[in-house]
Amino acid sequence: MLDDAFTYGGWALGLVAVGVWIWLARRAFPSFESFVTGFDDELQLGASPEERARSARWHQVRQAAVALTAVAALCLSIGFAIPD
Repeated sequence: MLDDAFTYGGWALGLVAVGVWIWLARRAFPSFESFVTGFDDELQLGASPEERARSARWHQVRQAAVALTAVAALCLSIGFAIPD
């Protein structure tokens, strides 16, 4: 019973994490042109404070997506490790 909760919970969190990653990819790069030009100034040396704040918010969303993916992987590994 406990292994099923971890396994199915991990799968559910994994699906949510995939959805968040897809949403992030769609929001960050709506076209191939913006994908290519997005790498022009990674250090943001000439960026305004508003652009830096927006970038910091996106960084927090990416960190949340990584954490969600890690929790999903952990739950799956615990669910698969518990014997039936």
